[in-house]
Amino acid sequence: MDLPSLMLRVSQFDQSNLPMGPLLIQKGTDARGTPGSWVVFDAGAPATFVSQQHWVGVDLDGTLSRDDGPDHLLPPYPLGQPIPEMIAMVKSLLEGGVAVKIFSARACEPESIPVIQAWAEKHGLGRLEVTNRKDFELIRFYDDRAIQMVPNQGKSVGWIANAHPD
Repeated sequence: MDLPSLMLRVSQFDQSNLPMGPLLIQKGTDARGTPGSWVVFDAGAPATFVSQQHWVGVDLDGTLSRDDGPDHLLPPYPLGQPIPEMIAMVKSLLEGGVAVKIFSARACEPESIPVIQAWAEKHGLGRLEVTNRKDFELIRFYDDRAIQMVPNQGKSVGWIANAHPD
């Protein structure tokens, strides 16, 4: 499927009232011939090109796994149950050839990394890389605590969406 066909498919598929889940993804190249995947990250938005060196970060606690268990904040800080919509989204990215890393503060403790990787494998994601560091190849980040900012404006997207269009 080429990019125009993917965009037509997107325009015909209303995701506006659906939670996260599998994304529309098509392997292809950009205008310069760089291999990667075209990904529709948000309903109604155009596809974003994700080259093979780019990656998508997904926070663990509260984003990929539930963090509302009774002992979640007590040692040994057990990992929560998977959030099915996010598991489906990550699987779709991986199946579409997009690199995904678990981006978590838990990676500050190196002994936590194999535990997180085992959790990801148990829930069908394979042995994902786990990190707590951003780099220039991070193209998208999903997190329950982050506040999205409008580039170069010092304003949050939420502030603008809540009736502050200027």
